[in-house]
Amino acid sequence: MNRYARMSDLSTQDFTAYRANKRRKKIWLFAISTIVIFGGALIWLIWFSSVFGVKEVQVVDSAGGTLSADQIAQVRVAANIPINQPIARLDTETAAQAVANLTWVSSVEVRRGWPNEVVVALDQRVPVARVMGTGPSQGVDALGIIFESQNLDGLPLIEASGAPLVSAVEVVINLPANLAQKVVRIRAATIDSIELDLKSGSIVRWGSADEPEFKAAVLEALLRLRAQIYDVSAPELPTTTDEKGPKNS
Repeated sequence: MNRYARMSDLSTQDFTAYRANKRRKKIWLFAISTIVIFGGALIWLIWFSSVFGVKEVQVVDSAGGTLSADQIAQVRVAANIPINQPIARLDTETAAQAVANLTWVSSVEVRRGWPNEVVVALDQRVPVARVMGTGPSQGVDALGIIFESQNLDGLPLIEASGAPLVSAVEVVINLPANLAQKVVRIRAATIDSIELDLKSGSIVRWGSADEPEFKAAVLEALLRLRAQIYDVSAPELPTTTDEKGPKNS
């Protein structure tokens, strides 16, 4: 092959490689442009449009309990989640904290339910007693926190506030079931002067919230006797007042 033929072959190969390389560049440019446009559209859809906006706010009890219409309304107002706000931009922590400030809510989680739903799942405080307050339906939970509640039937009334209230609650939650059902009222002026009013009309001087099991066992023994006052504040030396003998079997 002469010199000119070899040069012609090289030129043809170079031109073919040039065209292939140029074609690949065009394909890559087209692919990158497509990805950028698609990515931009997707970002706009998720973060800025109402396509993935909030359409509904569901409020549920995590334990499967029932929430009243008023409670659901309170939660929605507190969470303050705007309808049509892009769900991706929702500040779930701020919404949850706002709902947690409701006194009857013990814990809460705000979840995104793609594409258009927000779920507020909460736990309600459980009352262990009733308390005197501004309304007729105030309960107190095991931590001594007072809140509005509609489920107070059969619970004893606590007449106390502050530290004495917390001590009275501690007594309530530690009472055996057979004793708890006999108590209608707990009074506490101080943490060491807790008294229980029984359904029978008798009074139990409980003292402090210490030694609940010992005091309960002693009281059960004393209740076999009819008396006006049962004093178990010092359970190792219990006393009764206005004793009228053993109860009829």
